[in-house]
Amino acid sequence: MRARIVSLLFIFFLLILPVQAQSRQDQPFVLPQTVFVGDLARLVVPLSNEIFSAEEPFIVDTPERLPQSPELLIRRIELERRGGVSRLLIDFIPFVPGTIYFPEIEFRESMSLLPIITDIEVQVTSILNPAQVALSAPASPLAIPGTSFLIYGTVALILTLLFLGIGGSVWGRRHFWEFWEGVRRRIFLFRMKKFIKLLRREISLNLNIQQSPVHYLSLLSAEFREFLSLFTGINCRSLTSGEFLVLPFDHPGPGAVFLSGLFQTWDTLRFSGRGMEMVDLTQAMDEIEDFLVTLIVKDKDKEVKK
Repeated sequence: MRARIVSLLFIFFLLILPVQAQSRQDQPFVLPQTVFVGDLARLVVPLSNEIFSAEEPFIVDTPERLPQSPELLIRRIELERRGGVSRLLIDFIPFVPGTIYFPEIEFRESMSLLPIITDIEVQVTSILNPAQVALSAPASPLAIPGTSFLIYGTVALILTLLFLGIGGSVWGRRHFWEFWEGVRRRIFLFRMKKFIKLLRREISLNLNIQQSPVHYLSLLSAEFREFLSLFTGINCRSLTSGEFLVLPFDHPGPGAVFLSGLFQTWDTLRFSGRGMEMVDLTQAMDEIEDFLVTLIVKDKDKEVKK
């Protein structure tokens, strides 16, 4: 009975994940997912090929030519085209927490009449209040009236009935919460693996401009600290490498010693001034992926023993 229910859950998540991925594949996204005040971040905005197909790629990094805003500093804007896909890359540094809006972005690199990009917003988290970790999505695209209500209402109803049935008739309250905790951990693992995949793609698309590996390592470090905070329930966002050694990690895995050494190595690469190669960044992503695989295996072993 338990194996049948778990199989149904797995099939259900496989059915809804492609729908969510398809609905967000053309949406802007931010690297890293959580942006703190004063951190350098990148906003990636997919563009319509029908409108921007004739526009030549360009890079603007001169302060006098960049849009100005009292809430953020735009460091660089690039229009790139890879594999027939046009994207706008905006590097920025936020100055205030909360929801901030980007200034209007005009295309002055040609005489063609191109639209002005507006209504872009992001959610910036204050380091003094690390509980704010949600990313404010850009303005939603127009959809058929009632579509969102139908999709999310159906999903919520099915999940509610399914979880109530499992918790009440099969395992009881205690086993139900253990099951939910396992699902929650898998969601965080999936999100972290997806972030590394997006980061690898971003690096492969921008090797020609020789973006500093330190920039990407900073993004990776911030996102990995966010993952550890959500996964373990311990605030790891501002800990030093030595403080990881005394943390009471309840979840079985490589342990605090591994994490302490990992962050110490990253801090040395970022702040020692000796320089950093792209191979060091690749090794850092490989180590995190191995870490995630170990956590997944430990979770499965723990469930088998039960």
